[in-house]
Amino acid sequence: MACLIWGFVSDDFSISYVANHSNTQLAWYYKVAAVWGSHEGSMLLWVTLIALWGALIATRHFRADQDFIARQQAVLVMIITGFNLFLLFTSNPFARNLPNIPIEGRDLNPILQGIGLILHPPLLFLGYVGLTITFATAMAALLGGKLEKHQAGWLRPWVLIAWVFLTGGNAFGSWWAYNELGWGGWWFWDPVENSSFIPWLVATALLHSVIVTEKRDALKLTTLLLCLLAFSLSLLGTFLVRSGIVQSVHAFAADPTRGMSILTLLLVFVAGALLLFALRGERFKRPLDFELLSKDGFMLMGAAILVTVALSVLLGTFYPLLFELAGLGTISVGAPYFNAIFVPLTFVTVILMGLTPLLQWKQDNGLPAKPLLLLACLTVAIATVLCALHKEPLNIYLWLGAASTVWLLGCLILTAIQTRGHISLRMAGMYLAHFGAAVSIIGATAISNYEQQAMLRMGPDQGKPLGDYIFVYEATEKVESTAYTALQARIAVLDSEENPLGYIFPQRQTFKTNGMEMSQAGIDRGFLRDLYISKGVQLSDTEYLIRISIKPLACWIWLGGGLMMIGGLLCALPRRRAATIKETGTDATQLQFAGESA
Repeated sequence: MACLIWGFVSDDFSISYVANHSNTQLAWYYKVAAVWGSHEGSMLLWVTLIALWGALIATRHFRADQDFIARQQAVLVMIITGFNLFLLFTSNPFARNLPNIPIEGRDLNPILQGIGLILHPPLLFLGYVGLTITFATAMAALLGGKLEKHQAGWLRPWVLIAWVFLTGGNAFGSWWAYNELGWGGWWFWDPVENSSFIPWLVATALLHSVIVTEKRDALKLTTLLLCLLAFSLSLLGTFLVRSGIVQSVHAFAADPTRGMSILTLLLVFVAGALLLFALRGERFKRPLDFELLSKDGFMLMGAAILVTVALSVLLGTFYPLLFELAGLGTISVGAPYFNAIFVPLTFVTVILMGLTPLLQWKQDNGLPAKPLLLLACLTVAIATVLCALHKEPLNIYLWLGAASTVWLLGCLILTAIQTRGHISLRMAGMYLAHFGAAVSIIGATAISNYEQQAMLRMGPDQGKPLGDYIFVYEATEKVESTAYTALQARIAVLDSEENPLGYIFPQRQTFKTNGMEMSQAGIDRGFLRDLYISKGVQLSDTEYLIRISIKPLACWIWLGGGLMMIGGLLCALPRRRAATIKETGTDATQLQFAGESA
């Protein structure tokens, strides 16, 4: 990995991968990011991160439960071996251009020249690596025929960290699309977007399942199955992105040979894991020792709903491909299907999210029945009033989004009152993550239902009122940079009384190295709204196609994602440092390691 980074930084165009994705004019930080900007480098990054994370675990835990850790490391080595063979035979990042070394590289895809490329892929791959670690841990448990409570305790922070990185990867991917693609959308249910979102849903279910396993020594079978399923779906998403079977701006590669190689790895790992699960699963069955209407019961139900959502999204993603493969023609599965499945099930999940922390304190203080009933009535009333005031009074998605937000925030307030502030760091992290989910739901609901936009033919001295603003196209300016030339629109923003508020500068860029054109949106960001303007194709000598959008609470979507990440990291922090225990045998070693993991 270090050699490949040096190849990019030093402009070593004898390496085909460097020549195809870099240029001497590219900024150094984009050169480093270009290492994982395409297929070969991103796969090398994945293998490198697996090796580093595995080494960290081996170094941290080498004295404790040696057989279990050895089995886990063996599975990781098998995965690394499979990925390395894939790199060597189908995706070698060090293939050479000898003897014909180009003088200049082709440059990095302009769409990828942004902070999104620097942050989005590494976060996503760290999440995938975390799921790889949980897969290896589940395999180690299945091979050993047992999963002890302290082993589930080791698994929990690994799952949490994987979930945090997957959350960040999906959030930054959405933010990158919003800023760079020029159409202003933040989620399109694109197959490649879904390929990373599906593992996140299963990882969220796994996170809640492993907590019950650690606490009660229950749901072992569920936890192990979710570990296998999450990793399998991340590999399936990798196949989708790199096989060329779907066309997407997010896709890494379109080589059927590579796709078949990944599919072979997927079949080998998943088939072997599921066969082992079928043979050894009976050993992990335990009768449930908790009521269904309890904190642990609600967590189990929430996990089941999340897996249902993930499988529904998976079905919608692959159904057009299977339909075409069967020779039945072409069919499109778009946002209406995904929204019809995702939004109602998310609403049910949010109800459980609100009730679960309250049930934590049921034995001590009793469930606050009257406040909950009042909150339920308030939730229905507020959601109904919002729908009645909306231009579409029967908008069920607006009602569900508003009700979800009011219910979840109300339950968090009731929980804070119930606990009287006496909560641990881990509980504080959980509350913050749930609050972040509420913030994201507010942003998604607002931008989906209250966005105002217009597609206009505009040129100098032409204006358009939209919402509470007036947008005036003042002039077209030429902009020159080291990487591109651009025609930039200077658009003045006025309030309803024609008082100036500022300027927005959308651009139509042409990159010097490859002649590629792209639209760079101009965004006036605010906490309560974004003013989003993109400049399209030229329609006459002076006029251009201009898209103007007022996006209420847009930043709340990603603010909520950041709060969820911080909450997850707080939950992953150790409760306390274990006291030093003199090692007199296996039991003492295991006790020490259990204390460290706690």
